[in-house]
Amino acid sequence: MASDSEIARIALECLDYTLLDEEATDEDVKAFIHRANTYSPAAVCVLPIHVRIARSLLDESILLASAAGLFPEPDGDINLRTEDVKFALSEGADEIDVVLDFNAMMEGREGDVRASLNALIEAAGDAPVKVILETSCLDYTEMIDACRIALDSGASFLKSSTGRRGGCTPLVAQVLAEAASEKNGIKLSGGIRTIEDVRTHIEAIEEIWPIEMCTPDRFRIGASSLLDAIVEHL
Repeated sequence: MASDSEIARIALECLDYTLLDEEATDEDVKAFIHRANTYSPAAVCVLPIHVRIARSLLDESILLASAAGLFPEPDGDINLRTEDVKFALSEGADEIDVVLDFNAMMEGREGDVRASLNALIEAAGDAPVKVILETSCLDYTEMIDACRIALDSGASFLKSSTGRRGGCTPLVAQVLAEAASEKNGIKLSGGIRTIEDVRTHIEAIEEIWPIEMCTPDRFRIGASSLLDAIVEHL
């Protein structure tokens, strides 16, 4: 069994350190990036409006992700959503996080889910896209189908949640890991705040993904407050 310090090291190496507050000021973003540069997570994740300032300050060894496509909404004018993705990339984002249309998913409108997701991923070009399934809104069958659609559309990572409508669970972690198999990544987000939370989720997927597979190219944890707990255990 991995020690708390080992779990903390994995969590930091795979952390998408997050600031997704529309009202964050430039000073807030600067303080956030300064902290990221101090501890070197895998990536930071910000809104498109904050990408430029984050890019100007962020250490080049840390990836810059942006929650785009009118995050945290799952729908809306697809032209506006794709333009938001393109804007984030033009400002300097390396990766894109977008929300799958879970309302259409729940209503059985699979064609609409595919159409919007295909457009968003196409807008991202060569940038890796993490597709947020918002699993707390889906039943088990819908979650399985959402994973399949996301992967069919070209998702690089399956991501559990925006954190706005509920969080990740060990069962969700297992479903995402099984769906991603050995070709794609997963990002666990929503309510993961402690080292014990990280351990519980890693243990849930351990039969599918041995702990040595939890590397930042395939495994991420999205969180804003987890860094405090990580630092305490390093």
